[in-house]
Amino acid sequence: MNELDSMIKIAIIQREDARDVKCHSGVFYFMAKALDKHVGEIVYVCPDDSLLTGAIVNAGRVLAHTSHAISGRHISAYHHRILSKRLAHTFAPCLAHCGCDVIFAPNASAEIANLSTSIPIVYRTDMNWSDMVDYYPGGTSLFEFFRAEGDSIGAAAVGKASALVYPSAWAARTAIEHYKADAGKVHTIPSGTNFENAEIPSREAALGHSLGGGVALLRVGVDWQRKGGVIAYECLLELLRGGLDAKMVVCGCVPPELYRHPKIEIVPFLGKSDPLQRRRLSQLFLEANFFLFPTLAEAYGIVLCEASAHGLPSLARDTGGVGAAVTDGENGYLLPPDATGRQYANKILKIVQDGSNYERLVLSSRMAYEERLNWDAWGRAVKPIFEQVVEESRLVARNAMGGVARHNGKVGC
Repeated sequence: MNELDSMIKIAIIQREDARDVKCHSGVFYFMAKALDKHVGEIVYVCPDDSLLTGAIVNAGRVLAHTSHAISGRHISAYHHRILSKRLAHTFAPCLAHCGCDVIFAPNASAEIANLSTSIPIVYRTDMNWSDMVDYYPGGTSLFEFFRAEGDSIGAAAVGKASALVYPSAWAARTAIEHYKADAGKVHTIPSGTNFENAEIPSREAALGHSLGGGVALLRVGVDWQRKGGVIAYECLLELLRGGLDAKMVVCGCVPPELYRHPKIEIVPFLGKSDPLQRRRLSQLFLEANFFLFPTLAEAYGIVLCEASAHGLPSLARDTGGVGAAVTDGENGYLLPPDATGRQYANKILKIVQDGSNYERLVLSSRMAYEERLNWDAWGRAVKPIFEQVVEESRLVARNAMGGVARHNGKVGC
């Protein structure tokens, strides 16, 4: 570490507990570990588990559920000024006494939108509010008031940050075009996997995929509909109709009865907070030949990084930020947003017909993980961003002190 590194203290603010690997599938946990390893000392100014904040959040959830049940219209339980001002009230005094040089705010637009602090902020999120609106299911049929409320929170968060970090160009572009962020402070850095490094299989194990015994498909996700379960099912049927010995594992949910099949194995849910279940999930990646991800809406797709870590090529729908995790022809293929199950099947058949192409895909999938789709690569990439933000903040502070000294007729610093 150089002199600046050893002095950087990073305050992580989030309404939830960034230390908990179960929180947001472990994204905050792994980012914090990467920052601690590559950037500086971490100070957790989280979570806000106060009774009042909990009451506001719970009231928002009840209101959102009731609104959708009665009217079919959505409201946001988390992107509104009442919660944002409460979080600012909670975090401001903690930050004032933490002695930190920079704030890291992961997925924390409500936390920083109304925050009053002189500490510079690095804001990281996988998508902006306006990316979600009319795209994700929860962002459709919004009451106009809550649509504007969420956009106001999103704009304030982007405007308050000294640097913005996104995993995809899709989200970064929105910050610049919709929220008018300075392009110079917007950075695109892909995220990593939600597996500990020690749990990632060796390169030898990851390169063990073979097409010799038919084709095994894997589909992972808790939301059957949004994650494109129907398209994955149709893909399997097309492969079987084509005479291919194919099967599919559906992990994370139980498909509707209409989409059951003797060639489908259902693994309802595997939680990464349980070591045994993590190992079982890892084994599913290793036993498959292709990862199917025909998602209808996606900000990024960390599971695609996990597939690459296991040497598993992905076939994914080119939507949202998915293209940041899958590079066409490297760790899989991107299919058009309107691609059908038959088109996914045809892509697989074409790869199967050229066995050497499959072997190359397996190798380049693993290399994509090793080179960029991991949290160490993310930590190294954000390091100069944090250093620049801190250095600029210190320069401003030194200039301000010098101005005060000159104003008082003293020698400046």
